[in-house]
Amino acid sequence: MLLLVQAGASGTRQALVPSPTGAPGCAPTFRVAFVADLAGLGSSVDAAGWSGVTEALREISCGRAELALPGRPSEYRRMLQAYPGYDLVIAGSFLLTDPVVDVARANPAMHFMLVDPIVMPPDVPNLAVLTFRSDQAAFLAGALAGMMTQTGVVAGVYGPQGAMDVSNRAGFEHGARYVRPGVRVLGAYQPADGAPYENPAWGADQARAFSSQHADIIFGAGGTTGQGALLGAAQSGVGCIDAEIAASSDPGCLLASSMKFIDRGVQMTLVDAIAGPWRGGLRSLGLGQGAVGLSLRASPRLTPEIQARLQTIADLLASGRLSTGS
Repeated sequence: MLLLVQAGASGTRQALVPSPTGAPGCAPTFRVAFVADLAGLGSSVDAAGWSGVTEALREISCGRAELALPGRPSEYRRMLQAYPGYDLVIAGSFLLTDPVVDVARANPAMHFMLVDPIVMPPDVPNLAVLTFRSDQAAFLAGALAGMMTQTGVVAGVYGPQGAMDVSNRAGFEHGARYVRPGVRVLGAYQPADGAPYENPAWGADQARAFSSQHADIIFGAGGTTGQGALLGAAQSGVGCIDAEIAASSDPGCLLASSMKFIDRGVQMTLVDAIAGPWRGGLRSLGLGQGAVGLSLRASPRLTPEIQARLQTIADLLASGRLSTGS
């Protein structure tokens, strides 16, 4: 089964988009602004977040959402504080972490939400921080790798050892060992030199190196670095699993995708904010909320028995009876 997160197209720098259920001319009962990063809706994270906003506003009789598309990073702060009187202002990606913290501190009467930061920001009472249990999805990826390997060796290629990378690696390695205790699990973090999460050449080289060490399933996590690992796996003739916001094209080796459903997370958090009362601080969503998962490709290798075992593991993780080890 393959689940797709639809991404939108880039548009004007600023667009006013009423809720689909809002009656013409009605007074908004809830107003939300969504500030994207520089990539706008060409970014899968921003596009999914904006989709979550529009879906949440369908649930109220009259709401309004405004989409702000900055033309340069220097505009982030200005746009975040351009909505006094709005019920919520959403910073759509980790690139707005520092600006939204600064703006929230300077505007304590406003409410803000930050979506999926890489580095956790300091606690600010009027800032809600939405994170995703990618370690749970990585655990499922590791479990699948442990079930699928024929050589008894699997591997992961990760970003530059940030908190998310460490968590993904722990989840993948514990998942593989959970289903196959004797499996050999290799792994590498992207070196500090070079652009973080944007080194596909290194990712491909590392995947080929792991293949030469008999790894026959490779997990590529960490932006285009991870995408490079998938290409290296395909070139080496081994299986691969990716970590994505939106399902990507198959380089020829893809068995599954470890997914974060940003749209669902934003939708759920916004619905709670609409219902009130306001709750700042960390909100971490995972399998139990349908906010992460493992999307399986159609393949005769993914037998009903494997799928059933993965579902059992997912249920244990969602209920808290099984830990990812991260």
